[in-house]
Amino acid sequence: MRTRRPRSIAGRILPVAAAGALAAALLAVPAHADPDDRASAFAKACRHAGEHANESKPRMIVTQDGEVDDMDSFIRFLYYANEFDIAGIIYSSSRFHWAGDGGSVAPFRWTGTEWVNQYIDLYAQLYPNLKKHADGYPTPATLRSLYKIGNIENVSEMTKVTEGSEWIEKLILDNKPGPLYAQAWGGLNTIARALKSIQEEYEGTSQWPAIQRKVSDKLVIYNILNQDDTLNAYIKPNWPQVKIIDNQSQFWSFAYQWRSNVPEPFQYTLRAPYMEANFLDGHGELFQQYRTYRDGKPTPGDDQNNRWRPEQNLTYDIHDFISEGDSPAYMYLFDFNGLRSSEDPTYGGWGGRFAPNASGWIDTSDVNPYSSTATNQRRYPQTRWVEDIQNDFAARADWGMTRKYSQANHNPEASVKEGVDLTCKAGSTVTLRGKGKDPDHDRLSYKWWQYTDADTYPGVVELTGADAPSVSFTVPADAAPGSTIHLILEVKDDGTPALKHYQRVVITVSS
Repeated sequence: MRTRRPRSIAGRILPVAAAGALAAALLAVPAHADPDDRASAFAKACRHAGEHANESKPRMIVTQDGEVDDMDSFIRFLYYANEFDIAGIIYSSSRFHWAGDGGSVAPFRWTGTEWVNQYIDLYAQLYPNLKKHADGYPTPATLRSLYKIGNIENVSEMTKVTEGSEWIEKLILDNKPGPLYAQAWGGLNTIARALKSIQEEYEGTSQWPAIQRKVSDKLVIYNILNQDDTLNAYIKPNWPQVKIIDNQSQFWSFAYQWRSNVPEPFQYTLRAPYMEANFLDGHGELFQQYRTYRDGKPTPGDDQNNRWRPEQNLTYDIHDFISEGDSPAYMYLFDFNGLRSSEDPTYGGWGGRFAPNASGWIDTSDVNPYSSTATNQRRYPQTRWVEDIQNDFAARADWGMTRKYSQANHNPEASVKEGVDLTCKAGSTVTLRGKGKDPDHDRLSYKWWQYTDADTYPGVVELTGADAPSVSFTVPADAAPGSTIHLILEVKDDGTPALKHYQRVVITVSS
């Protein structure tokens, strides 16, 4: 169930409400013959942008370094592979893992490169079932064809042209429209090598200005933690217009230290009983590779990783969640859930929420009702979704083991009759009519809430009917023209596990 969304203009990610072209395209909502004529009043007060015309999947490249949490992130990624236009799966190094060069550079915590093919082979066992539950899953052969070895010999090594760097270079320069999302689960050195090859070929030629514009308009890098020096030493100085979505803190909430970051009411989805019931037991051979705390499964080559040892890390139970610190990089592109997070990094969604900075965006804070510490405020844009994220993954784990559509749960679909991008006058009263459908005919519940952290209007809107399909509110009289209010409709089914779909409605205050 894909939520339609406007694509970025010329490869640039732009807030929908801020785009001048959008304002010119606003269409009047036609009057409806409701008994109280509220819809007619709405049409006079608000205008909407109509249906989003482009349903294309986000195009993306994965680069990873073979750490345990990369492995777990990759397993989840395979279950969501139908949601993306996957253009490359590239092995890089990082400051935590490198292969060595067979000579002066020794390997460090090196886990090898074959595990990716092994996981794709295990995905092949699930593929016949997965495609019965959702369209678009890539064939195992397609995934194997996209797997390339990049710059792996040493941390920050970007001098050598590799199969992986050449593949990324080709994708950046092809004529498919952007954005092209390059995810750095490990170091950025293979991405940097690709950019360096482009610079070496074109700099000083008449084509160079156009190539710089093309690359800068097209490429978006989602960076996890700066796991080598190439972003600051090469990419930013030489490609200052390339956009960086920089996750320096929020990813920790889905990583090794989750017990100190995730709110207690959501932690049950990361604890051993939930992990065993929904993933580890009876869910196929791919999940037998999924690593958890103290599970007795060492990772060959990584002798510094001791979290698998049953006699260590005793604050965690055996089979507690261990880490998927890289999953937010692709969760940011989860447009199927209706949160529309990839339209604008400031919107927020399962991959975190970000604020503008000099090079693009950096992870920012949401008000955390469960903790007042600055750290947990910074991580709440990610942790607020953990329960929904885990339940959604649990459903997909079932998809892989069920041959019939009727044997597993599937997401409901939320929609809003008035549209999802509205301009409304300050002081006007607005009614939004939500609707839910469920492919499994489950009972549905509704919840509307204001995502105040994503708003540019600084106040709180009082909602009437927040637990019903339709909600009403008054646009505050003090709302400045151009300010935005984000309302989220959640539609939740009563299946097992309980699943949600959202619709984000962005209200821009008109003059």
